Amino acid sequence: MRVLLVSDNYAPNRDGIASSVISLAAGLRELGHEVAVVAPRASVPIPPVEHDAYFVASFSTGYGDYRFSCPSPGSVKRIIEHYGPDVIHVHTLGSLGLLAAIHGRRLGMKCVLTWHTDLESYRGAYPILNLCIPVMYLASVSRCMSADVVRVLSRAAIAIATGSGVAGHHRKMLRETFRLFDYFIAPSVKASSSIADLLSGRSIRVIPTAPIPAQQLDAKSEVRLHSLRRQLHSGGAVISFVGRLSKEKNLESLLRVMAHHVLPVCPFARLNVIGGGPDRFRYERLASSLQISHAVAFSGPLPRELVGHVLKFGTVLAHPSLSETQGLVIGEAALVGIPAVVLDPELAVQHAITGYIATSGTSLGAELVRIIRTPEIGHRLGMNARLACKDYTSNQYATRVAAVYSEMVGRVK
Repeated sequence: MRVLLVSDNYAPNRDGIASSVISLAAGLRELGHEVAVVAPRASVPIPPVEHDAYFVASFSTGYGDYRFSCPSPGSVKRIIEHYGPDVIHVHTLGSLGLLAAIHGRRLGMKCVLTWHTDLESYRGAYPILNLCIPVMYLASVSRCMSADVVRVLSRAAIAIATGSGVAGHHRKMLRETFRLFDYFIAPSVKASSSIADLLSGRSIRVIPTAPIPAQQLDAKSEVRLHSLRRQLHSGGAVISFVGRLSKEKNLESLLRVMAHHVLPVCPFARLNVIGGGPDRFRYERLASSLQISHAVAFSGPLPRELVGHVLKFGTVLAHPSLSETQGLVIGEAALVGIPAVVLDPELAVQHAITGYIATSGTSLGAELVRIIRTPEIGHRLGMNARLACKDYTSNQYATRVAAVYSEMVGRVK
């Protein structure tokens, strides 16, 4: 089968979507499928990959390695026609993902969307989505502009201006945008539930992304890892946080938990903050104001291949975000025997088996302290977590996704 994966987030980005695309492409190739990726052209070289890739014009968003795709008119259509896929698999609803879905629909091709990001829950952290969702809607109905479309946009504009009832209008727009797709994949039950009522009876399959195991490092990466060992804390009382340094990842809560609930009980505890983003300096200032700068190390963003190795420096992963659809780093930590403490009960942590599910900031602190002060508990949880996910490989992930493709293609035979 020929599969075209389309994503506005791709290497050298280090987020879950980019990792998911890379993991899926590798697994599909291993199964014998032909795979190509369409993504924004990066400003720096990307790690070598074995699948084909088409890169379109893009510009920096000023937000880490994230790019905004701006393909020339018709370029996405030409890519699709040239490659001739059996299935187009869209991973983002940015400009590139939308164009691929629109052209795929016009060309009579089957399209699937993986709902990686809950756009509604991200609106608070990224107010620009209040405008992006209407633009997505307008693009998806551009060939059938009508009084109803104008009415929907007008009512949404009033809601955005007044700050009242925006979510209902956005969900109506997403429902129309989703008509571009034949099938849907969600990386978790949580993600599936968030859009199930918008799909008008179309199929949705829950297929978690397989975490990518830590690989053997080349000489350059070994040097970087050695440098990080001097920069970051390591040992039996180290908490790791991995994620984008922005509001929706809830790092502020973790810093306050460190100050008020962890360090007073375990003054030797330390926190490694792994990731980059627009709010880094704000978090560094917060750590200073909380008088915990000595206990917090900021690494900045790391190449994906280093994250698993750096997680081994610590004892436990703290994952305070409430906006994740999967939390791929939880699986990456599990693969190196590191348990997680989470605030979101819908993430893939089995309480007291593979980690702990906290119910509040106080509870988050207590569970982190429990693992730090009782190494045998952390070891048991970490081993359980590793056993729970070590056999879920990119191959298995791709096998489940390929079954969706086969079902879709079979519908048109």
